[in-house]
Amino acid sequence: MDGIINVAGVDDEIGNQVKSPLSKPAVHYPSDEEAILSSLPQNLFTIFLKHRPTVTQSCRHLFDLQLSGHTHGGQIFPFTEIIPILYPSRPGLHKLSRQSFLYTNSGAGTWGPPMRFLAPPKIAVIELVNNQRSGTD
Repeated sequence: MDGIINVAGVDDEIGNQVKSPLSKPAVHYPSDEEAILSSLPQNLFTIFLKHRPTVTQSCRHLFDLQLSGHTHGGQIFPFTEIIPILYPSRPGLHKLSRQSFLYTNSGAGTWGPPMRFLAPPKIAVIELVNNQRSGTD
């Protein structure tokens, strides 16, 4: 069997720079998104996992669905108003091109204070359906 789906992801470059005095230094491997995605079989549906909802222009045609989070939906007012300025892709599904999409989730977790205010948590269930028909009519 040749496979039915590609799943690839990259480290969060900025997130790995944040170090806690209580944790071991993070191991970070610089990611060349284009090289990673180009190395995958192009005939398969490709899910690309990237923490931040930013899309590298040269990679739009190399994946079908990018799954991202990071924003926490702002988590606490007034950040709920600031996050859309920093990350214009609001939570939900966004069509990037004829064949590629970005899904941004506001998540259920927190950063900093363990609370959310005017930013409800969200857990997404994504169902992938193959619309291609096999065989002949």
